[in-house]
Amino acid sequence: MEISDLDMVCKLENSIFPDPWSRDNFLYEIEKNERSSPNVALDGQAIIGYSVHWCLDIEAHIANFAVDNNFRRRNVGSFLLGYVISDIVQKKIHKIYLELRSSNLAAKNLYVKHGFQMDGIRKNYYLKQKDDAILMSLTLKEG
Repeated sequence: MEISDLDMVCKLENSIFPDPWSRDNFLYEIEKNERSSPNVALDGQAIIGYSVHWCLDIEAHIANFAVDNNFRRRNVGSFLLGYVISDIVQKKIHKIYLELRSSNLAAKNLYVKHGFQMDGIRKNYYLKQKDDAILMSLTLKEG
């Protein structure tokens, strides 16, 4: 993800999430957060998905992950998540965490398909739509 991508990323973010990240949030991830890896998935020149993950000392956190509604069920999410996991493995990190809306069954199914397991629930984590967060994690094997 680059600064020039932000118009398309923010348009997609606003179309998907009821409590979207702001342009400044994404700009911070690109310019200032040294632990951040923001990525985009492209179809030609069009951004059809994006992710932001943070690599901390011994763990990683997927902070934002989205795929354009028009490109769902076409393996874009699996490809993008595979890329994220590969990047994390290369950094020799063996545990990935994330949270997602309990109502987002498509995302939950994607993560389960890639080996994530449910660790717990945070009640009323998402305030705008009064939704719980499902906490998930993936333990990666060496090699």
